[in-house]
Amino acid sequence: MINLGYSDLPTTEDELGFTPSAVALGALVQGTALADTPLTVGVYGPWGSGKTSLMRMIQGQLDVDRCITVWFDAWRYAQQEALWRALLLSVVESLRAQVHDDSRFAAARGELTQRFDDLTASLYRSVDREEAGAVEIQWGKAGALAAGAVIRAGFSYIPVLGQFTQAVEKANEALGEEAYADKLLDLFRRERTRIYREHVQSLEQFHQGLHALVRELVTEFDRRLVIFIDDLDRCLPEQAIGVLEAIKLFLDLPGCVFVLGIDRVIIERGIQVRYKEFALSPDAAGAPFPVAERDYLEKIVQVPFTLPPLAPSAITAFLKRRLPAVAGLSDDAEQAEVADLMTIGLLRNPRKVKRSFNIFRLHLTLDRAYKRQTPAGVIAKLTVIQSSFADLYERIAHDPILLRQIEQIVRGTPGLAAVSQELRDEVGKSDQRLKELLYRSPFFEQLDDSQLRELVYQSMVTGEGA
Repeated sequence: MINLGYSDLPTTEDELGFTPSAVALGALVQGTALADTPLTVGVYGPWGSGKTSLMRMIQGQLDVDRCITVWFDAWRYAQQEALWRALLLSVVESLRAQVHDDSRFAAARGELTQRFDDLTASLYRSVDREEAGAVEIQWGKAGALAAGAVIRAGFSYIPVLGQFTQAVEKANEALGEEAYADKLLDLFRRERTRIYREHVQSLEQFHQGLHALVRELVTEFDRRLVIFIDDLDRCLPEQAIGVLEAIKLFLDLPGCVFVLGIDRVIIERGIQVRYKEFALSPDAAGAPFPVAERDYLEKIVQVPFTLPPLAPSAITAFLKRRLPAVAGLSDDAEQAEVADLMTIGLLRNPRKVKRSFNIFRLHLTLDRAYKRQTPAGVIAKLTVIQSSFADLYERIAHDPILLRQIEQIVRGTPGLAAVSQELRDEVGKSDQRLKELLYRSPFFEQLDDSQLRELVYQSMVTGEGA
Protein backbone atom coordinates (compact mmCIF):
# COMPACT_ATOMS: atom_id res chain seq x y z
CA MET A 1 0.00 0.00 0.00
CA ILE A 2 1.33 3.43 -0.96
CA ASN A 3 1.92 5.74 1.97
CA LEU A 4 0.44 9.06 0.88
CA GLY A 5 1.46 10.76 4.10
CA TYR A 6 1.30 14.38 5.09
CA SER A 7 4.27 13.89 7.39
CA ASP A 8 7.60 15.65 6.99
CA LEU A 9 9.37 13.39 9.46
CA PRO A 10 12.84 12.10 8.56
CA THR A 11 12.88 8.64 7.03
CA THR A 12 15.35 5.87 6.30
CA GLU A 13 13.24 4.74 3.33
CA ASP A 14 15.02 6.27 0.38
CA GLU A 15 12.65 7.78 -2.18
CA LEU A 16 14.82 10.66 -3.30
CA GLY A 17 18.11 9.04 -4.29
CA PHE A 18 20.11 9.38 -1.06
CA THR A 19 21.27 5.75 -0.87
CA PRO A 20 24.60 6.10 -2.75
CA SER A 21 25.59 9.02 -0.51
CA ALA A 22 24.55 7.13 2.63
CA VAL A 23 26.54 4.05 1.60
CA ALA A 24 29.67 6.05 0.81
CA LEU A 25 29.55 8.12 4.00
CA GLY A 26 28.69 5.07 6.11
CA ALA A 27 31.71 3.21 4.75
CA LEU A 28 33.93 6.21 5.45
CA VAL A 29 32.70 6.55 9.04
CA GLN A 30 32.92 2.86 9.86
CA GLY A 31 36.23 2.32 8.12
CA THR A 32 38.07 5.24 9.72
CA ALA A 33 41.39 4.08 11.17
CA LEU A 34 42.05 4.84 14.82
CA ALA A 35 45.02 6.98 13.83
CA ASP A 36 42.68 9.18 11.76
CA THR A 37 40.36 9.90 14.68
CA PRO A 38 38.87 12.05 15.98
CA LEU A 39 37.14 12.78 12.68
CA THR A 40 34.25 15.10 11.89
CA VAL A 41 31.99 14.77 8.86
CA GLY A 42 29.87 17.80 8.00
CA VAL A 43 26.59 17.13 6.19
CA TYR A 44 25.74 20.58 4.83
CA GLY A 45 22.43 21.74 3.46
CA PRO A 46 19.64 24.27 4.06
CA TRP A 47 16.53 23.42 6.04
CA GLY A 48 14.47 20.78 4.34
CA SER A 49 17.30 19.47 2.18
CA GLY A 50 17.20 16.02 3.80
CA LYS A 51 20.13 16.21 6.23
CA THR A 52 18.35 14.28 8.99
CA SER A 53 17.13 11.55 6.65
CA LEU A 54 20.61 11.12 5.17
CA MET A 55 22.17 10.95 8.64
CA ARG A 56 19.63 8.33 9.73
CA MET A 57 20.46 6.33 6.63
CA ILE A 58 24.19 6.61 7.43
CA GLN A 59 23.46 5.39 10.95
CA GLY A 60 21.57 2.45 9.46
CA GLN A 61 24.64 1.54 7.39
CA LEU A 62 26.84 1.08 10.46
CA ASP A 63 27.61 -2.33 11.93
CA VAL A 64 26.46 -2.28 15.56
CA ASP A 65 29.36 -4.58 16.49
CA ARG A 66 31.85 -2.05 15.19
CA CYS A 67 30.18 1.25 16.04
CA ILE A 68 28.50 2.65 19.13
CA THR A 69 26.22 5.45 17.99
CA VAL A 70 24.92 8.51 19.81
CA TRP A 71 22.11 10.58 18.33
CA PHE A 72 21.92 14.13 19.71
CA ASP A 73 18.98 16.24 18.55
CA ALA A 74 20.20 19.71 19.50
CA TRP A 75 16.81 21.33 18.95
CA ARG A 76 15.25 19.11 21.62
CA TYR A 77 17.64 20.52 24.23
CA ALA A 78 17.66 24.10 22.97
CA GLN A 79 15.82 25.39 26.05
CA GLN A 80 18.71 24.39 28.27
CA GLU A 81 21.16 27.15 29.11
CA ALA A 82 24.21 25.02 28.34
CA LEU A 83 23.48 22.97 25.23
CA TRP A 84 27.06 21.70 25.16
CA ARG A 85 26.53 20.08 28.57
CA ALA A 86 23.46 18.24 27.27
CA LEU A 87 25.60 16.87 24.43
CA LEU A 88 28.26 15.61 26.84
CA LEU A 89 25.67 13.97 29.05
CA SER A 90 24.12 12.27 26.00
CA VAL A 91 27.49 10.74 25.19
CA VAL A 92 27.96 9.56 28.77
CA GLU A 93 24.49 8.01 28.92
CA SER A 94 24.99 6.22 25.60
CA LEU A 95 28.17 4.63 26.94
CA ARG A 96 26.35 3.73 30.15
CA ALA A 97 23.63 2.00 28.12
CA GLN A 98 26.29 0.11 26.17
CA VAL A 99 27.78 -1.22 29.43
CA HIS A 100 24.32 -2.22 30.65
CA ASP A 101 23.45 -4.16 27.48
CA ASP A 102 26.83 -5.74 26.65
CA SER A 103 27.56 -9.00 28.47
CA ARG A 104 31.29 -8.43 28.06
CA PHE A 105 31.08 -5.80 30.78
CA ALA A 106 28.92 -7.78 33.21
CA ALA A 107 31.70 -8.40 35.73
CA ALA A 108 32.79 -4.75 35.80
CA ARG A 109 29.31 -3.24 35.51
CA GLY A 110 29.14 -2.03 39.12
CA GLU A 111 32.54 -0.34 38.99
CA LEU A 112 31.81 1.20 35.59
CA THR A 113 28.43 2.50 36.78
CA GLN A 114 30.17 4.30 39.64
CA ARG A 115 32.62 5.84 37.18
CA PHE A 116 29.76 7.08 35.03
CA ASP A 117 28.17 8.65 38.11
CA ASP A 118 31.46 10.33 39.02
CA LEU A 119 31.81 11.56 35.46
CA THR A 120 28.39 13.18 35.54
CA ALA A 121 29.11 14.70 38.95
CA SER A 122 32.35 16.26 37.68
CA LEU A 123 30.42 17.87 34.84
CA TYR A 124 27.82 19.34 37.22
CA ARG A 125 30.02 20.11 40.25
CA SER A 126 29.91 23.87 39.77
CA VAL A 127 26.53 24.08 38.10
CA ASP A 128 24.50 24.69 41.26
CA ARG A 129 26.52 27.77 42.08
CA GLU A 130 26.56 28.87 38.47
CA GLU A 131 22.82 28.58 37.91
CA ALA A 132 21.90 30.07 41.29
CA GLY A 133 23.27 33.35 40.04
CA ALA A 134 24.57 34.47 43.45
CA VAL A 135 27.62 34.68 45.68
CA GLU A 136 27.21 34.89 49.45
CA ILE A 137 29.69 36.90 51.49
CA GLN A 138 29.67 36.56 55.29
CA TRP A 139 30.09 40.06 56.63
CA GLY A 140 31.48 38.76 59.91
CA LYS A 141 34.58 37.64 58.01
CA ALA A 142 35.07 41.14 56.61
CA GLY A 143 35.14 43.20 59.75
CA ALA A 144 33.26 44.33 62.86
CA LEU A 145 29.76 43.97 61.47
CA ALA A 146 26.83 42.30 63.18
CA ALA A 147 27.27 38.53 63.34
CA GLY A 148 25.31 36.61 60.74
CA ALA A 149 24.57 39.63 58.53
CA VAL A 150 24.78 38.58 54.90
CA ILE A 151 24.97 40.40 51.62
CA ARG A 152 23.93 38.47 48.54
CA ALA A 153 25.16 39.76 45.22
CA GLY A 154 22.25 38.71 43.03
CA PHE A 155 23.81 38.47 39.62
CA SER A 156 25.98 36.06 37.68
CA TYR A 157 28.27 33.92 39.80
CA ILE A 158 31.16 35.84 38.28
CA PRO A 159 29.62 39.34 38.29
CA VAL A 160 31.08 42.61 37.19
CA LEU A 161 33.11 44.13 40.02
CA GLY A 162 31.45 47.50 39.55
CA GLN A 163 28.05 45.97 40.25
CA PHE A 164 29.42 44.29 43.35
CA THR A 165 30.87 47.59 44.59
CA GLN A 166 27.48 49.27 44.24
CA ALA A 167 25.85 46.44 46.18
CA VAL A 168 28.40 46.81 48.98
CA GLU A 169 27.90 50.58 49.17
CA LYS A 170 24.11 50.18 49.39
CA ALA A 171 24.50 47.60 52.14
CA ASN A 172 26.84 49.92 54.07
CA GLU A 173 24.30 52.71 53.88
CA ALA A 174 21.49 50.46 55.07
CA LEU A 175 23.49 49.16 58.05
CA GLY A 176 24.98 52.52 59.00
CA GLU A 177 28.47 51.02 59.26
CA GLU A 178 31.81 52.30 57.99
CA ALA A 179 32.78 51.21 54.51
CA TYR A 180 34.26 47.75 54.13
CA ALA A 181 34.18 47.71 50.35
CA ASP A 182 37.89 47.00 49.93
CA LYS A 183 37.88 44.03 52.29
CA LEU A 184 34.67 42.64 50.81
CA LEU A 185 35.99 43.01 47.30
CA ASP A 186 39.11 41.13 48.33
CA LEU A 187 36.94 38.32 49.70
CA PHE A 188 34.91 38.32 46.55
CA ARG A 189 37.98 38.10 44.33
CA ARG A 190 39.26 35.13 46.30
CA GLU A 191 35.83 33.47 46.15
CA ARG A 192 35.64 34.04 42.43
CA THR A 193 39.13 32.56 41.94
CA ARG A 194 38.13 29.49 43.93
CA ILE A 195 35.01 29.00 41.79
CA TYR A 196 37.02 29.33 38.60
CA ARG A 197 39.56 26.80 39.86
CA GLU A 198 36.88 24.30 40.89
CA HIS A 199 35.12 24.69 37.58
CA VAL A 200 38.28 24.12 35.54
CA GLN A 201 39.29 21.15 37.68
CA SER A 202 35.83 19.59 37.29
CA LEU A 203 35.87 19.92 33.52
CA GLU A 204 39.41 18.57 33.35
CA GLN A 205 38.33 15.57 35.45
CA PHE A 206 35.43 15.03 33.07
CA HIS A 207 37.72 15.09 30.03
CA GLN A 208 40.18 12.65 31.58
CA GLY A 209 37.44 10.32 32.82
CA LEU A 210 35.66 10.26 29.46
CA HIS A 211 38.94 9.66 27.66
CA ALA A 212 39.64 6.60 29.82
CA LEU A 213 36.14 5.17 29.35
CA VAL A 214 36.19 5.63 25.56
CA ARG A 215 39.52 3.84 25.45
CA GLU A 216 38.30 0.92 27.61
CA LEU A 217 34.83 0.54 26.08
CA VAL A 218 35.43 1.55 22.47
CA THR A 219 38.94 1.68 21.06
CA GLU A 220 40.32 -1.38 22.87
CA PHE A 221 37.68 -3.38 20.98
CA ASP A 222 38.59 -1.64 17.72
CA ARG A 223 35.22 0.08 17.68
CA ARG A 224 34.23 3.66 16.94
CA LEU A 225 32.04 6.02 18.94
CA VAL A 226 29.95 7.75 16.26
CA ILE A 227 28.15 10.87 17.46
CA PHE A 228 25.42 12.28 15.21
CA ILE A 229 24.51 15.90 15.97
CA ASP A 230 21.36 17.09 14.23
CA ASP A 231 19.40 20.36 14.02
CA LEU A 232 22.24 22.43 15.44
CA ASP A 233 21.40 25.24 13.03
CA ARG A 234 17.92 25.58 14.57
CA CYS A 235 19.41 26.64 17.91
CA LEU A 236 20.58 30.07 18.98
CA PRO A 237 23.97 31.00 17.50
CA GLU A 238 25.68 31.05 20.91
CA GLN A 239 24.35 27.57 21.67
CA ALA A 240 25.40 26.16 18.32
CA ILE A 241 28.92 27.53 18.55
CA GLY A 242 29.15 26.26 22.14
CA VAL A 243 28.43 22.72 20.94
CA LEU A 244 31.06 22.96 18.19
CA GLU A 245 33.59 24.14 20.73
CA ALA A 246 32.64 21.33 23.12
CA ILE A 247 33.49 18.85 20.37
CA LYS A 248 37.01 20.25 20.19
CA LEU A 249 37.47 20.74 23.93
CA PHE A 250 35.92 17.61 25.46
CA LEU A 251 35.29 15.07 22.72
CA ASP A 252 38.45 15.43 20.69
CA LEU A 253 39.32 11.84 21.57
CA PRO A 254 40.76 8.87 19.67
CA GLY A 255 37.99 6.59 18.44
CA CYS A 256 35.38 9.35 18.08
CA VAL A 257 33.71 10.18 14.78
CA PHE A 258 31.21 13.04 14.54
CA VAL A 259 28.54 13.53 11.88
CA LEU A 260 27.14 17.07 11.95
CA GLY A 261 23.97 18.01 10.07
CA ILE A 262 24.10 21.79 9.68
CA ASP A 263 23.25 24.67 7.42
CA ARG A 264 26.69 26.10 6.81
CA VAL A 265 25.37 29.61 6.15
CA ILE A 266 23.54 29.76 9.48
CA ILE A 267 26.55 28.50 11.44
CA GLU A 268 28.77 31.08 9.76
CA ARG A 269 26.32 33.78 10.80
CA GLY A 270 26.52 32.34 14.29
CA ILE A 271 30.27 32.95 14.26
CA GLN A 272 29.57 36.60 13.48
CA VAL A 273 27.12 36.80 16.35
CA ARG A 274 29.60 35.12 18.71
CA TYR A 275 32.17 37.82 17.96
CA LYS A 276 29.77 40.73 17.56
CA GLU A 277 31.36 42.59 20.48
CA PHE A 278 34.61 42.74 18.52
CA ALA A 279 32.83 43.82 15.36
CA LEU A 280 31.05 46.65 17.20
CA SER A 281 34.05 47.87 19.18
CA PRO A 282 35.76 51.13 18.20
CA ASP A 283 39.05 49.25 17.73
CA ALA A 284 37.50 46.98 15.11
CA ALA A 285 37.34 49.63 12.38
CA GLY A 286 39.26 48.31 9.42
CA ALA A 287 40.59 45.33 11.35
CA PRO A 288 40.12 41.77 10.05
CA PHE A 289 37.42 39.70 11.74
CA PRO A 290 39.09 37.65 14.51
CA VAL A 291 37.71 34.37 13.21
CA ALA A 292 37.08 33.79 9.51
CA GLU A 293 33.75 31.98 9.33
CA ARG A 294 34.79 29.38 6.77
CA ASP A 295 38.13 28.81 8.48
CA TYR A 296 36.32 28.16 11.76
CA LEU A 297 34.28 25.33 10.29
CA GLU A 298 37.24 23.94 8.38
CA LYS A 299 39.15 23.55 11.64
CA ILE A 300 36.31 21.41 13.00
CA VAL A 301 35.09 19.53 9.91
CA GLN A 302 37.60 17.36 8.06
CA VAL A 303 35.13 15.77 5.61
CA PRO A 304 32.56 18.19 4.17
CA PHE A 305 29.59 16.82 2.23
CA THR A 306 27.06 19.23 0.72
CA LEU A 307 23.70 17.73 -0.15
CA PRO A 308 23.05 18.44 -3.82
CA PRO A 309 19.66 19.64 -5.08
CA LEU A 310 17.33 16.80 -5.92
CA ALA A 311 17.61 15.45 -9.43
CA PRO A 312 14.48 16.11 -11.54
CA SER A 313 14.18 12.37 -12.16
CA ALA A 314 14.05 11.77 -8.37
CA ILE A 315 11.25 14.34 -7.96
CA THR A 316 9.24 12.85 -10.83
CA ALA A 317 9.65 9.32 -9.48
CA PHE A 318 8.66 10.44 -5.99
CA LEU A 319 5.45 12.04 -7.29
CA LYS A 320 4.55 9.19 -9.64
CA ARG A 321 4.70 6.73 -6.75
CA ARG A 322 2.12 8.75 -4.84
CA LEU A 323 -0.21 10.20 -7.46
CA PRO A 324 -1.96 6.89 -8.35
CA ALA A 325 -3.47 6.83 -4.86
CA VAL A 326 -4.79 10.43 -5.07
CA ALA A 327 -8.53 10.58 -5.70
CA GLY A 328 -9.71 12.92 -8.43
CA LEU A 329 -7.11 12.17 -11.09
CA SER A 330 -8.71 10.78 -14.21
CA ASP A 331 -6.05 8.42 -15.61
CA ASP A 332 -2.35 7.58 -15.88
CA ALA A 333 -1.80 10.32 -18.45
CA GLU A 334 -3.10 13.00 -16.08
CA GLN A 335 -0.95 11.62 -13.26
CA ALA A 336 2.13 11.82 -15.47
CA GLU A 337 1.19 15.33 -16.55
CA VAL A 338 0.93 16.52 -12.94
CA ALA A 339 4.25 14.90 -12.01
CA ASP A 340 6.03 16.51 -14.96
CA LEU A 341 4.57 19.98 -14.30
CA MET A 342 5.48 19.95 -10.64
CA THR A 343 8.99 18.69 -11.43
CA ILE A 344 9.53 21.59 -13.83
CA GLY A 345 8.71 24.33 -11.36
CA LEU A 346 9.43 23.08 -7.85
CA LEU A 347 12.54 23.98 -5.91
CA ARG A 348 14.86 20.97 -5.66
CA ASN A 349 14.34 20.59 -1.94
CA PRO A 350 12.86 17.42 -0.36
CA ARG A 351 10.73 19.31 2.14
CA LYS A 352 9.40 21.64 -0.54
CA VAL A 353 8.55 18.69 -2.79
CA LYS A 354 6.71 16.84 -0.01
CA ARG A 355 4.81 19.92 1.13
CA SER A 356 3.87 20.82 -2.42
CA PHE A 357 2.53 17.34 -3.04
CA ASN A 358 0.41 17.60 0.10
CA ILE A 359 -0.90 21.01 -0.96
CA PHE A 360 -1.76 19.77 -4.44
CA ARG A 361 -3.62 16.82 -3.00
CA LEU A 362 -5.63 19.12 -0.72
CA HIS A 363 -6.43 21.57 -3.54
CA LEU A 364 -7.59 18.77 -5.81
CA THR A 365 -9.75 17.26 -3.08
CA LEU A 366 -11.37 20.65 -2.36
CA ASP A 367 -11.98 21.24 -6.05
CA ARG A 368 -13.80 17.94 -6.41
CA ALA A 369 -15.70 18.48 -3.14
CA TYR A 370 -17.09 21.73 -4.61
CA LYS A 371 -18.28 19.69 -7.63
CA ARG A 372 -15.78 21.39 -9.93
CA GLN A 373 -13.66 19.62 -12.53
CA THR A 374 -10.71 21.97 -12.86
CA PRO A 375 -7.94 20.21 -14.82
CA ALA A 376 -5.51 18.67 -12.36
CA GLY A 377 -2.60 20.12 -14.34
CA VAL A 378 -3.92 23.65 -13.76
CA ILE A 379 -4.15 22.99 -10.02
CA ALA A 380 -0.62 21.59 -10.10
CA LYS A 381 0.71 24.71 -11.82
CA LEU A 382 -0.94 27.02 -9.29
CA THR A 383 0.44 24.86 -6.46
CA VAL A 384 3.95 25.26 -7.82
CA ILE A 385 3.56 29.03 -8.11
CA GLN A 386 2.25 29.15 -4.57
CA SER A 387 5.11 27.02 -3.21
CA SER A 388 8.07 28.25 -5.22
CA PHE A 389 7.22 31.77 -6.43
CA ALA A 390 5.82 33.46 -3.32
CA ASP A 391 6.09 37.05 -4.55
CA LEU A 392 4.17 36.30 -7.73
CA TYR A 393 1.56 34.34 -5.80
CA GLU A 394 0.95 37.28 -3.47
CA ARG A 395 0.17 39.47 -6.48
CA ILE A 396 -2.07 36.82 -8.02
CA ALA A 397 -3.95 36.45 -4.74
CA HIS A 398 -4.94 40.12 -5.02
CA ASP A 399 -5.62 39.97 -8.75
CA PRO A 400 -6.26 36.42 -10.10
CA ILE A 401 -6.72 37.70 -13.68
CA LEU A 402 -3.04 38.62 -13.64
CA LEU A 403 -2.27 34.89 -13.85
CA ARG A 404 -3.89 34.64 -17.28
CA GLN A 405 -2.08 37.76 -18.51
CA ILE A 406 1.32 36.41 -17.47
CA GLU A 407 0.53 33.15 -19.22
CA GLN A 408 -0.37 35.08 -22.38
CA ILE A 409 2.98 36.88 -22.30
CA VAL A 410 4.94 33.63 -21.89
CA ARG A 411 2.98 31.89 -24.67
CA GLY A 412 2.68 34.92 -26.96
CA THR A 413 -1.04 34.28 -27.45
CA PRO A 414 -3.76 36.69 -28.65
CA GLY A 415 -4.94 39.19 -26.08
CA LEU A 416 -1.54 40.75 -25.45
CA ALA A 417 -2.80 44.14 -26.57
CA ALA A 418 -4.46 44.53 -23.17
CA VAL A 419 -1.26 43.71 -21.29
CA SER A 420 1.02 46.55 -20.18
CA GLN A 421 4.56 46.84 -21.44
CA GLU A 422 5.74 47.05 -17.83
CA LEU A 423 4.30 43.60 -17.10
CA ARG A 424 5.82 42.21 -20.30
CA ASP A 425 9.27 43.46 -19.27
CA GLU A 426 8.84 42.03 -15.79
CA VAL A 427 7.83 38.59 -17.07
CA GLY A 428 10.75 38.64 -19.49
CA LYS A 429 13.12 38.78 -16.50
CA SER A 430 11.35 36.06 -14.53
CA ASP A 431 12.76 32.64 -13.60
CA GLN A 432 13.11 30.21 -16.49
CA ARG A 433 11.35 27.53 -14.44
CA LEU A 434 8.26 29.73 -14.24
CA LYS A 435 8.32 30.41 -17.97
CA GLU A 436 8.62 26.73 -18.82
CA LEU A 437 5.82 25.86 -16.40
CA LEU A 438 3.40 28.40 -17.88
CA TYR A 439 4.29 27.38 -21.44
CA ARG A 440 3.06 23.84 -20.81
CA SER A 441 -0.59 22.76 -21.02
CA PRO A 442 -3.17 22.76 -19.57
CA PHE A 443 -3.58 26.53 -19.52
CA PHE A 444 -5.25 29.02 -17.22
CA GLU A 445 -6.97 30.54 -20.24
CA GLN A 446 -9.33 27.54 -20.14
CA LEU A 447 -10.94 29.12 -17.07
CA ASP A 448 -13.23 32.13 -17.21
CA ASP A 449 -12.78 35.02 -14.77
CA SER A 450 -15.12 33.51 -12.20
CA GLN A 451 -13.47 30.10 -12.30
CA LEU A 452 -10.00 31.64 -12.05
CA ARG A 453 -10.98 33.67 -8.99
CA GLU A 454 -12.51 30.61 -7.34
CA LEU A 455 -9.37 28.58 -7.97
CA VAL A 456 -7.02 31.22 -6.52
CA TYR A 457 -9.35 31.85 -3.58
CA GLN A 458 -9.44 28.11 -2.87
CA SER A 459 -5.63 27.95 -2.86
CA MET A 460 -5.44 30.53 -0.05
CA VAL A 461 -6.61 28.05 2.56
CA THR A 462 -3.11 26.61 2.84
CA GLY A 463 -1.38 29.94 3.39
CA GLU A 464 1.75 28.49 1.82
CA GLY A 465 4.66 30.70 0.82
CA ALA A 466 8.05 30.05 -0.66
